[in-house]
Amino acid sequence: MVAKKCVFCSHDETIQHLFFDCHFAKFLWRVVQYTFGLVPPTSVAQFYNDWLFRFDYKSKTQLLCGVSTLCWALWLSRNDIVFDNSPMKTYMHVLFRATHWLWMWSLLQKCDDDTNLLKDACRSLETMAMQIFANHGWRFSNRIAT
Repeated sequence: MVAKKCVFCSHDETIQHLFFDCHFAKFLWRVVQYTFGLVPPTSVAQFYNDWLFRFDYKSKTQLLCGVSTLCWALWLSRNDIVFDNSPMKTYMHVLFRATHWLWMWSLLQKCDDDTNLLKDACRSLETMAMQIFANHGWRFSNRIAT
């Protein structure tokens, strides 16, 4: 059975909610904002109509890859809970899932500079997320996922 409520927060589930309005998505977008200074997009339409077009071609392709991995991690995590009855995911689990996919997708880039840029982005996102949690009392001896 397909979920009608968001598995992360119990609000009505829509694409808009899952990728932009849910607290899990907002956390991921905030980490991106703090790490790279990018104002998060607020919708799919805004992402494709305004947000992405502020960047040059090379930056657009890198951003599209990064945004796709964030959405992919949210989607996979949601599907694990809905279809596989897996336990609830943590913020860090979803973020590290996104950086895992971004790291893997970086290997598919045409030039080494693009690969290295995406790998550096992964390290930066993970470091920023750990700093955010550490500043709010999370100990690194805590488990990231169950």
